[in-house]
Amino acid sequence: MAIKNKGKQLPIEAWETESLRFTAFPAPASPIEDVGWWQSLVGQPPEVEVMRPREGGRRAEGAFETGRLILETLPIRIDLHLMPSPEQIPTTVGFLKIGKFIEMLEPFVQVVNRWLSLDSCPEIRRIAFGAKLLASVDSKASGYRQLAAYLPSVKIDPEHSSDFSYQINRPRDSTTGVANLTVNRLTKWSVAAISEGGFVLEPTQITVHEMPQKYFACRLDLDINTITERQEPLPRETVPSIFAELKGLGQEIVREGDIP
Repeated sequence: MAIKNKGKQLPIEAWETESLRFTAFPAPASPIEDVGWWQSLVGQPPEVEVMRPREGGRRAEGAFETGRLILETLPIRIDLHLMPSPEQIPTTVGFLKIGKFIEMLEPFVQVVNRWLSLDSCPEIRRIAFGAKLLASVDSKASGYRQLAAYLPSVKIDPEHSSDFSYQINRPRDSTTGVANLTVNRLTKWSVAAISEGGFVLEPTQITVHEMPQKYFACRLDLDINTITERQEPLPRETVPSIFAELKGLGQEIVREGDIP
């Protein structure tokens, strides 16, 4: 049966960060000149830098806050990712996370705004803000009950269903004053599960056993982006305010769920 009492949304502080992403799609006629972008953004050289001459791109990365920041530059798109560091993997119990969403968002936004303010920042046709977020729950059923609080138009049977995934785009007109600008609000909601694994060494074989401890979390994937149909470059002076709008729409969804 469907849930009658859908409960309440969690406080935004309950959501933790798997990853954050900013993407810029340069205007075709705008040259890409990565003139020390990483140094300008972080204040020191990257730990790793990989040139890709055949693709006309490069990748720079290094430690940032409690995660790893990656700047990937290609002629058709530029991505800033904040994700868990590889050093976390051996010591992490349950899901890989880099911190509370509300705590990780601000330093990431500062880096993005630094890049947007650079003189070498190209003309931009589209931008996107993405996030993968987790909220811990006790079980699959409790996760479905929690998701129901965010999905008022969806009926979920928590006890007799599995593999639930709900994706929707709810576009809105931008409020930044840029003509003919629509913002896609793409969200995907699901419940994720992860088991602790272990193994036993025997004289003739290694036997893998699933540990009794299992971890569950509501997962929210956000992709808030300006529409592909608008081909002309965004006015340079408006891009920071458009990015702020995308970020704000993402925060609204985390707080209130799937609303028109």
